[in-house]
Amino acid sequence: MLSTSMLGSCAITDRQDSTLLQVAQASNENEQQSASRFHSERKISKDFQQQLKEMQPAIRLHPSIYAAESLEQELRVRTNSGLGPDLVITDSNQALTLLAKGITTPIQLTEEKRVLISPSALERVKTDNGTLAGQPVSQYLQLACFDKRKLKEPPKTLTELSAASGKGKVFGMVTNIQDLYWSLGSFGAGEALATSFAGKKASVAAHERLTQWMRWLKASSYQQNIVFLRNQASLRQGLIGGEMSWISCWSSQLPQLREALKDHLGVAPLPSGDFGRATPITRLQVWALGKNSSKRQRAESLRLLNFMVQPWAQKTFALKYKTSYPVNPAAALIVRKQLSLGFDKFSEEENERVSRGDAIISAIDARPRLEKDIQSTLNELIFDGLSPEQAATELQNQIKAKP
Repeated sequence: MLSTSMLGSCAITDRQDSTLLQVAQASNENEQQSASRFHSERKISKDFQQQLKEMQPAIRLHPSIYAAESLEQELRVRTNSGLGPDLVITDSNQALTLLAKGITTPIQLTEEKRVLISPSALERVKTDNGTLAGQPVSQYLQLACFDKRKLKEPPKTLTELSAASGKGKVFGMVTNIQDLYWSLGSFGAGEALATSFAGKKASVAAHERLTQWMRWLKASSYQQNIVFLRNQASLRQGLIGGEMSWISCWSSQLPQLREALKDHLGVAPLPSGDFGRATPITRLQVWALGKNSSKRQRAESLRLLNFMVQPWAQKTFALKYKTSYPVNPAAALIVRKQLSLGFDKFSEEENERVSRGDAIISAIDARPRLEKDIQSTLNELIFDGLSPEQAATELQNQIKAKP
């Protein structure tokens, strides 16, 4: 089990003269409010520490896992007291926020090191002045997870999903924009949101595609066997408990589902629509530098970061845990076909295709009031009496409003 006690960030060494690095990690299970919170991540973290010990014996890690929503405050307290971590592991959006607030330190990457990382991944951690908020290490994808005992084949299209739900199969989705964004691509509705963020009025055609997406959400909410829940944890419990046949999920959540469903767990790409393919967004895992490191700890932190994006390390960890996609293009090319379905079609080209969705979600995350307003609109559409036409107009106006 991981200790969450705080140790000073002076240069700490063990009997083998290895350097101990303090690591603060944001949980990917931030929506899970239960006694078993962090369970899967602790198991993976402990296993990772053991592997790292064998491959990099001069480096030891002391990780502490925090809920993503409380990470910033925890880091602020620790850093102000001089006990801040050497490394912070979080997503790209939070990494940018932490740097902007002076809680972490920007990272410098040589051209030699930059070529080891996908250009689109680096772009997502770049600030307005060109500095990097951290180093991308891996990315988690949006997928479909299903119970093979209940569903022989996952739906490839939204039409198939609707037809299967009418045959007693229960499908589950989450109501927030981040978890629903994948379905926007099936209607070509992302253009209207991107235009609104630019402060412009969407074209008639783009507005209509957004309205069609809203109509699909409304119609789906009326179907008895399509269920909308508030968070991913509830969906996973529904699939594990046999109440659901299929759910939208994240690759970071696969260990919990594999442990519970074993060989009965199926993984597939999310269904497409008449307009085109689904546009799943990704969660980019970023390793950032803390502010209280000694000279020795900073040097070892940078050495570890360099190791983590080398092809061998990227390939090894991707295949061992099968929860994330490498940011190193060479490693991605090697492992793509060996990962679960849903990973196999992901590529740098696909990375660029979904980058607009990632940028939109990032912009929403940066405006908490907007995120709350959008959630209210989606709830009124799905659960109450707001019409798709009203919801489409309201959503665009909310985005165009000044922060």
